[in-house]
This record gives sequence, structure tokens and C-alpha cells, in this order.
Amino acid sequence: MTARVLVVGLDACEVTLVERWAREGLLPHFAALQAASRAVVLDGPMRTLPGGIWPEIHTGMNSAASGHFYVPNRLRTGETRLRATRVDEVDAERYFWTQAARHGRRIAVIDPVQAVPAPRLNGVQLFEWGLHDRCFGVQSDPPEFLQSLRLRHGDYPVTSCDCHGETVAGYRKLRDDLLRGLAAKAEFAPELLAREAWDLFFCTISESHCAGHQFWHFIDPRHPWHDPAASADLREALLRVYQGIDAALGRLVAAAGKEAEILALFSHGMDLYFDGPQLLPEILVRLGLASGGNTVSGSRLREWKTRITHLPRPIKKVIKRLARSAAGGHAAAAVGCLVDPFASPQTRAGSVTNNRCGAIRLNLRGREPLGCVEPGDEADELLAHLARELRALVNPQNGKPIVADVFTARERFGAERHPDLPDLLCDFRTDVGMIEDCESPAVGRVHAPIYHPHSPRSGDHTANSRAWMTGPRIDARPVATGGRVTDIAATVLALLDVPLPAWIDGTPLCIVTTATWDEDRDEILAVSVR
Repeated sequence: MTARVLVVGLDACEVTLVERWAREGLLPHFAALQAASRAVVLDGPMRTLPGGIWPEIHTGMNSAASGHFYVPNRLRTGETRLRATRVDEVDAERYFWTQAARHGRRIAVIDPVQAVPAPRLNGVQLFEWGLHDRCFGVQSDPPEFLQSLRLRHGDYPVTSCDCHGETVAGYRKLRDDLLRGLAAKAEFAPELLAREAWDLFFCTISESHCAGHQFWHFIDPRHPWHDPAASADLREALLRVYQGIDAALGRLVAAAGKEAEILALFSHGMDLYFDGPQLLPEILVRLGLASGGNTVSGSRLREWKTRITHLPRPIKKVIKRLARSAAGGHAAAAVGCLVDPFASPQTRAGSVTNNRCGAIRLNLRGREPLGCVEPGDEADELLAHLARELRALVNPQNGKPIVADVFTARERFGAERHPDLPDLLCDFRTDVGMIEDCESPAVGRVHAPIYHPHSPRSGDHTANSRAWMTGPRIDARPVATGGRVTDIAATVLALLDVPLPAWIDGTPLCIVTTATWDEDRDEILAVSVR
């Protein structure tokens, strides 16, 4: 059969690599799709709230308003500890595929990133079978779909892409397992697509995400791990994964049929692991704003601060449990407050997780349970002080500033922003090499390595978001401007002739639309496309 609309999500797939390898004849299906498509450069949250990239794509809602900017580990207003987002804190009704189903469209959704099932959906849903990000558990609706998938293909062969041990054998096993998982999806997803006539078929391919993190140093001589004498099969590992994605894409496009509207979505990209946010915990200690500085000797504290803060959530839980069982020990108290920076009334500002961008939140009185910073002038002065100190940070090797931009959430997102947002955001430069050291008159010299044994990655995310679009209702004429990732949900719903909900911040891309607003129902009615 066919799909009326096919959306292929390419998770952290670097579009510049795809374009280069397509030109060289190495990715024929990508090349054919690109030749037939209109390419739109998409702006998004990658320089502000990068963890919100997929929630914004799925809902069409700005993550600054929704608050879903870092699903795996976030501080919530009224709580002192970082924790993962719970299923009941995600509104599955806001997904574009849920809205399509609620308007009678038949849908299939395979492995959406950081998403949860919607009840009683008109179609098939599969979650986290083959994804880099696993936040809520592997499941399907109906459950029989996952049972059938496991009988035929088993579970996805990669449980964590960080477990290769940095050995040749480990890297080879990771590559082979990614290709096995990809081959399985390239088999069952087109078969499901061909099973019936779908209004919407949405499939995410995520192997590019894991492969980009782990194999980047094999292709990038800028990375200190790069070895030009590495075996050819490892130097080509990333290409082999992209070629597997190319084959899967070709099968999906073929199964969708010639009349399908096709959106290939490059969510964000991959490049050298530049980093910078890992410096913030120690910087705040040096500025006298983070608690724990008097409980442990300085060098020991700095080591714990930089290492513990960025550990995976399960490891943090073990450390916290051990620390809190140590009956009143000073070291235990220090470790506890480093993992949970707002569990102390002495903390004035803490670094919170925000993916590739730095983020600082004030311990604000009346907002945080143990708040000590007064709202108003005191908070504003502290944010201004922090912004000045961040801008003063330079690379000790060349004296160049390491920060591209610093801004408050209020400046960037306004008064209607979600209360869980960090108060200050910092975008680090990516044109000065890897950022592991900094210095300034106020903080001295700080060293915090990018490398961690628990996360031995050489590639990290870029802001390269792109959409390739083709089909009978897509306007193929070139345009001078781009769009936003929040436009994807609006575009899909418009192509399905589904009314746009009021919460959608985006507008349809590459299609000519007219719309009528229904004041009583607070939604846009009957989007027509020509």
C-alpha cells in the first residue's frame, strides 16, 4: 500500500556529511531524494535549550514554554534534586501524530525520540526499540506489535553505545551491532508501511546519533584520539552506518509510493566534541556561589565537582545513596550537595544540565525550597555578575574568549517562559577547538576534561537542522529564508488537512495555505493546501 505522508526522522545525522557522501556517489538514495526535494534550513533550540530539539519537532511548541528542554535529568521548580522526566509529566496529546489520529487519520509511529504513548490511538506505536535516547522504556501499542518484533528480530542489539571499552574489538562490535539493528528496522518498518494505506507514517532512524558520538575521531584529525593509521574498517565505520541509513531510507521511500508527501528531517548534527559546560560547576565554586567549598579540601572538591555532576543518572543515584549513608561525614555532605546543588541553603547559583549549552539557575527565595537569593535587584545583579564573569573567560593557550553568547532566560524568552528554565544560558564557541581549560582574573585557571570513562565520546551535537521535502503538494520553488523546527508539526498537519491546535508555534513550510480561526474553539480551522 502507500502512505499519504511519510516522515523520516534522522536523529543527529550530520547533513553536511550526507551531502558530501551523496555527491561522491556513496549514498545513492539520499542523493536521489535531495535532487527531488526542497531543502529548508531550520532554526531551533540548539544554542539555547538543545535538549528540547525533539519535543519541539514533535509538538510544534517552543521548549521554553513547554519546559521539556532536558528530559533525562532536570531540576523542577519546588524541588532540590535533578531527576528524570516522568511519563505522567508528558502530554502525548500534543504530538502531531496524536492530533492527526484524533482527527481520524490512520497513523504509524516508529521510535519517536523522548516520547510516550498516547492512549487509544488510531494506529500503531512503537517506542524506544532502537533509539540512542531511552527515557521511558520499550513498549508498543498494540502490545502484540512489540511481541511479534521480538520474536522475529529480538531486542535491539545496542543497549548503550558508550560500552565499547575504547578497544578495536569494542568499536567493531558497536559498529556491527548498530548495522544489525538498522538492518532489522530497514526490514520491519517498510513491511509495516506496505501493510495498509496510512495517512501518516513516521519512522525515526537513530543509528547516526550513536555512531556520530563514538566514531567521530576516526574521521576528524582535530581530535586528539585521531589515528591516521587506524584500520580502514574503523576509519569507514561512520560511513558504513550512514550507508545503512541510506538503504533504509530507500526502502521506506519506495514503500510509501509515488504520490506520498515525503519529509526527511535532519533533527540536528554532529561534529567535534567541543564542550564547555563541564567547566561551570568549578567556576561557580571559584566564584563563591556554590556550596560545599568548606567541607572538603579544594583540589578534592574540584575533582568531585567536575566528575560527579556529569555522571549518568544511575551512577549518581548510587553515589548519593552511599554518601548519605555515611552518617554525617563532611565528605558525604559535600558529595550530596554536588550531585544535588540546590539541596543546600548556602548555594546561590548552581549549574544544571542543558546538553551542549551551559545553564545556571539561581537558588531563588520563594521559588526553590532552600532559596537564599532575593528576587528582584539582588537576583538581577547576580545574573549580571555571572554574565560578566563568563564573558571574561579565555582559553589559556591563545587568549581567545570561549563564550559565544550569554543571556538570561527572561531576555531571550520573556515573562511567559516556563518556570523550570535555567536563569542564565551560555553558548560556548565552536571555532576555538576543544574547550577543556579556561581562565580569568576572578576564577584563575580551571581545567575540566571533556573525556569521562562513562561517556567516551569524540563527537557531539551541532545546530545543523534541515528538512528535505518533496511531493505533489510541496512547493518546489527555492526560497531565501528558512524555517524553524517547530514548523515541522504544523507542516505535517497541514498536509493531512488537520486543524492546527492553538499551542503550535510553527507554521506550515513550503506549502501555500489559507486558514480560518475559530474563536470559540481557540484553534485554526480547515487548513487548505494548494
